Amino acid sequence: MTLFSRFFLVVSLFFSASLFAQTQQSPHQLLTQVGDQLFSEIGKINSQGSANKNDMAQIVEQYLMPNIDIKFVSYKLLGKHIKGIEREQATAFISAVEHYLTTTYASALMKYTGQEIKFEESSDTTAGDFATVKTQIIDDNAPTIDLHFKLRQGKDGSWKVYDIVAEGISLLSAKQKEVIQRISEVGLDQVIAELNSK
Repeated sequence: MTLFSRFFLVVSLFFSASLFAQTQQSPHQLLTQVGDQLFSEIGKINSQGSANKNDMAQIVEQYLMPNIDIKFVSYKLLGKHIKGIEREQATAFISAVEHYLTTTYASALMKYTGQEIKFEESSDTTAGDFATVKTQIIDDNAPTIDLHFKLRQGKDGSWKVYDIVAEGISLLSAKQKEVIQRISEVGLDQVIAELNSK
């Protein structure tokens, strides 16, 4: 499993758990409290022995996507191209990003084989509306991967993830470069179509 495949897997697992939190918590408390429930849900699917991408997509849609700051991520991905964008295009782009992430994370969930996820105690650092939680993905058959979850607090006080840094590589920044370049080459409407086709 490649670094980014394992990275997407951990992202999927984390986000799936977030919905189970019932009260406003610190980012670290949120991650640690919901872990057990998350693995229970994935275990139910895997125990049936017939898990497929559609099953995982349902988990992603139900538990993951409500906990990603889709608008913030989308606007970041647009970069310089956000200037002059029409409302209709913005709405279509946000929807395409959500679709792309849903299919990406569903694929990643299919690769889950019991890797351990460890959220480091007292590792979260908060600066205003932003926070970082240090995490590790531990696999007996591969080197440990260090992750930093980047969260943003909304006006309602809830925390949502907008980026994850794996081994020093920001997923958001990497994807932003790709999207900005692609928009420059083929235009925003074509990029929207490409994201929707994933």
